[in-house]
Amino acid sequence: MPRTKRQHRRVVRKGTEWFDADGVKLEPADERTRAQRDADDDQRILGELPPHWAVLNDKR
Repeated sequence: MPRTKRQHRRVVRKGTEWFDADGVKLEPADERTRAQRDADDDQRILGELPPHWAVLNDKR
């Protein structure tokens, strides 16, 4: 009697990761508006620039 070939069973094991994947949980930064992010970026940029560069004439 010829033997029938049995298909391999896939083995799934629980992972050992200790971190959360990006996009799985909502973070406080996800709930902020575009204007709030832009304002924070402006403050960060102004804090990194030398004092003589800190004059912006951009009207939004």
